[in-house]
Order: sequence, then structure tokens, then C-alpha cells
Amino acid sequence: MSVWKTLLATAVHAPSPHNVQPWRIRLLSDALDPSSLTSPIQADLLIEKRRTLPKEDPSGSFIILTMGLFIEALTILATIKALDLEFELFQPPSQFTPEHIERAKDELLRFARLTVSRSQDPKPANHYDEELFLTRRTSRISLLSKPVPRDDALALSELASAWGREYHQVTSPELIEQILEHNIDALFVDLNTIEYHDEIVEWFRFTDRASRHTRDGLDYRCMNSSRISFWLAARFPQLLKLPISRSVLRKVYRGQLGNVTTIGMLAGPFWEAASAFETGRFLMHFWLELAKRDLYLHPYGNLVTNKPAAAWCRQATGISNIWLIFKIGFSAVPPKSYRRSVEEVLV
Repeated sequence: MSVWKTLLATAVHAPSPHNVQPWRIRLLSDALDPSSLTSPIQADLLIEKRRTLPKEDPSGSFIILTMGLFIEALTILATIKALDLEFELFQPPSQFTPEHIERAKDELLRFARLTVSRSQDPKPANHYDEELFLTRRTSRISLLSKPVPRDDALALSELASAWGREYHQVTSPELIEQILEHNIDALFVDLNTIEYHDEIVEWFRFTDRASRHTRDGLDYRCMNSSRISFWLAARFPQLLKLPISRSVLRKVYRGQLGNVTTIGMLAGPFWEAASAFETGRFLMHFWLELAKRDLYLHPYGNLVTNKPAAAWCRQATGISNIWLIFKIGFSAVPPKSYRRSVEEVLV
């Protein structure tokens, strides 16, 4: 395969919110393979407008984070191939908030110019294997009872600190259950908020056939949900408000969350566009570090984006600027979500 297709074949497995995969690539020049690269090659990284989440991500921080994460994925993969990848943003990240994206006339928005060249200086061996990109790190099935080892928690904390971020853990069973209860409450409220509901349900995939067809979105298998409960939450969210059905569905959803021995939290600069971009670069390293240590996570996004829930979390944990909350631990191999092909990502 050519250089760009070689890098993209692995990079397309990078994570994204709701598995929306907002990235597209327009090739400007290429080479037959990494070993034949004698002069720099270039490509434009684009945002596909319809794959952003303006209602759930009103600051644009999570989509900007995702683009930073994808660039970092390509950078790491290039290093593995003894290549250098440099990028230049076409505009400051602040120009990719929902307001700016909505005003854009084009469906594909230019985000960054990417340049790959043969590495001139010897570099230390990359400590991430390419195979780590291919291992799903999100597990919504019940985690094993084994706690996160102290050395692993320390390594994650040191990695976050090196990027100017913070990693924290909660292991108190009482506080964990309170966090899970607030996550369920926030999710039920958000699913009954019209704009949030209509946006997220667009990404629900109720059958394996639908998931294979789109190769994106929230696959019911990966959500550890039955098709009927997934469908009911999408089509009849008012059931989440009625006393009897709400009680039943709370128990169902809590059962789906499974065993949780540790809650992880990432905090630090995020809510401004430039910070979100750098945070995305950090998150790619954090994600690979999880894979390296065979750890899995399951994000609880509503605890961050739902303002009352986020305020409660700050008060309960004493941690400010939390931008990601998740269960973390060891897991049996979970169902793997689909990804768009390289051909679908290329313009």
C-alpha cells in the first residue's frame, strides 16, 4: 500500500465520540511505500460537517479533541515507520466550534495540512506497538473484580502530568455507586431533552446489519444492551420519566454497567478550543497506554456534559475541570465496533 493508505489503515481505528469518525483525508501527494519515500508528501485533514455533534458538544471541544487525537495517531504511526509527520492548522481550533461549523457552506471543512517525510534523525524506539491501535479499549460489559494495579495507576497519572493534565481514581464502593446513580439520572434527563435525544439517536445502530452498513455509530452489541431496551430508550424516552417504568429501566441499565471497582477521571485544560486540541493529542497516548497495560474503560459522558451532574461530580470528588469520567479495569474481550474503510475516509 502507499504511505498514506498504510498509515490510515491503522489510524482509522482511533476512537471518537459516538464512533462518529469525523475525519476525511484529501491526498495531495503520495509514495508507493514508506521505504520509497524520498521527498515529503502531503494531505489535507478535513472535518465532515455532518459528523459533528453540535447539540451534545456545544463548545465544540470534543470534536476538536477528536481531530487532535487523530493527528497524534498518524504521528505515532509515522514514527513507527521511521517517518516524521508535521501538521499546520488552517485556522485556530476556535474556528471549529458549532457556530462556525454551522455557518460553513462546504460539507468538508479543511482542518490541517499534513506533511510526511523520511526521518532524518535517529529516534528512540517507539514504545507503542502498531497492534495496540487495533485492540478495542472501550468495554461496556461487566469488568473483572481485579482492581487497577497501583503501578498502572501511577503510570497513567505520570503520563497525564507530563501533558499538563491530571488522572484521578475513585475506589470507594459507596462513592462509585453514587457516581453511577448520577450518571443514570443524567442520561435519563438528557434522553428526554429533544435536541440531545434527536442528535444521539441518529447514531444508534439497532442491528448488526445496520452497523455493518454504516460502520459507525453506537452499535447495540458494543453498548452491552439488548436491541429492545436500546430501541425503547430511543423511541420512547418518556418511559424513563414514568415512575414504574423508570424504576425498572434504572435497574436494567445499572445491570448493564456491571461490576465497577474503579472510576477514573481525567481533568485539566479542555474547554477552550486550543486546550481541547492538545488534550486530544494527550488522549491518544493515554488510550494506547491503556492498551499496553490491558486496561479497558467505559466513558460516562453525561456526567461531564450534563451541567447539574458535572457540578455534583466536582463537589463530590473535589476535582475541578473534569472532562472525562469512566469506569476502568480489566475485562473479557468486548464486542468490537466497526470502522469506516480507508477508501471511505479518502476524499
